[in-house]
Amino acid sequence: MIISSLIAFAALSKSQVQEPVLWLNPNGKVTIDGRSFTPRFAPGARVIRTQHGATYDFSGPRSGVHFGDLSQLKITDSMTVALWINPRSYVNDGPGAQILFRGDDRNGVDPYTLVIHGNGTINFGVQNAEDRGAHVGAELPLNRWAHIVANWDAETGFLRFWMNGELVGMTKTSNKPFADLDQGQAPGLSVGNVQNDRGRHNQPFNGMLADLRLYQGAWTPDDLGFGFGQRVDPPAPRALVGVD
Repeated sequence: MIISSLIAFAALSKSQVQEPVLWLNPNGKVTIDGRSFTPRFAPGARVIRTQHGATYDFSGPRSGVHFGDLSQLKITDSMTVALWINPRSYVNDGPGAQILFRGDDRNGVDPYTLVIHGNGTINFGVQNAEDRGAHVGAELPLNRWAHIVANWDAETGFLRFWMNGELVGMTKTSNKPFADLDQGQAPGLSVGNVQNDRGRHNQPFNGMLADLRLYQGAWTPDDLGFGFGQRVDPPAPRALVGVD
């Protein structure tokens, strides 16, 4: 299986798995609730066109793809993140390298995040407005593609983390992500960095990612059409698409 086959996720998915709330589609489109959306690219973030589809490349000191504080992304119930990722390094600036981040300019008050830490792990976490929560993750190889699925189940409190179809981490929390960020603190969601590239915080990702999906609901790789134990060969860049 190659990454292009992931375009068929919707056809393979269980009937109750709806289209992602946020989708960086391999066809090059970005959608929110199924509708086209144009995010803002900070310098150093660009789209690479490959034979398998669109890949997002991050190499700038403050690069990121920014979505603002959209109501559709204020998820406080069960959620799932899925994506391909290929990091060049772990952390270049700040306490982490943000892959998917929802928060504002306050320290630590972030409803949900997917972040690489300096110890070489990638971690998915949720937290409440009092900065209490939990995260789960696994070691992430450099300079190699890996497929990640991570979810949080609001009914059970479990956070689970799969890499390349294998369940590699699990924990539990009674704390739930909150909806409303501080409107005076540059709230929003971003991919590849924190939400505000003009603020005091900076946690840039250095590497590539593809087919990032954020779902409502706690789904497994099998639910999404990516079975346990499967291994795949994602793309190498071929030609650049000018998006900066």
